[in-house]
Amino acid sequence: MNRNTAILAILAAALPLACAETMMESAAPIQVKNVPNCYRLSPKLYRSGQPGNDGFKALEKLGLKSVLNLREYHNDAGKAEHTGLRLYRMKLAAGKVTRKELMDCLLIISSAPKPILVHCWHGSDRTGIVCAAYRIVMQNWTSEKALEELMDERFGHHQSYYSNLAELIKNTDWQAFKEEFRKKQQAQGI
Repeated sequence: MNRNTAILAILAAALPLACAETMMESAAPIQVKNVPNCYRLSPKLYRSGQPGNDGFKALEKLGLKSVLNLREYHNDAGKAEHTGLRLYRMKLAAGKVTRKELMDCLLIISSAPKPILVHCWHGSDRTGIVCAAYRIVMQNWTSEKALEELMDERFGHHQSYYSNLAELIKNTDWQAFKEEFRKKQQAQGI
């Protein structure tokens, strides 16, 4: 075996470790005090409903570093005041989520200290669409599998109110989205 072949063999063996995030299959429920509808999607990403009074302290104790709030009219600054959590906010209206907003959310998630929690009020619709986009772009899930998780009854998706979210998944050119995402990451030095 020559040197180049040996190097390729080592890289091929290491590839599954480098892509470990893509191997995680399903969301695991996590019991965190005052954090409803909480799930671990990967070692880097958690999802939930609005954390309560002691919820942010419990999340920090669990080891989380960042929180992305998707609520329009509520910020987390007061409840997370005595924590070291890095707070991010992207105001999403569940009935009007756009491709650009998904892109912006994924850029926040990719640049934020990990692990990060994504939440909205219930942890179902806005959180669900952002997590579906994460699954497709960051974990290489198919759009069909991500849509199936969005609709999973465990998370409480309100399909009758927000059918636009499923349509967004179905109608997005995910290959073009991924290419644009990678370019924006490079431009931002992420």
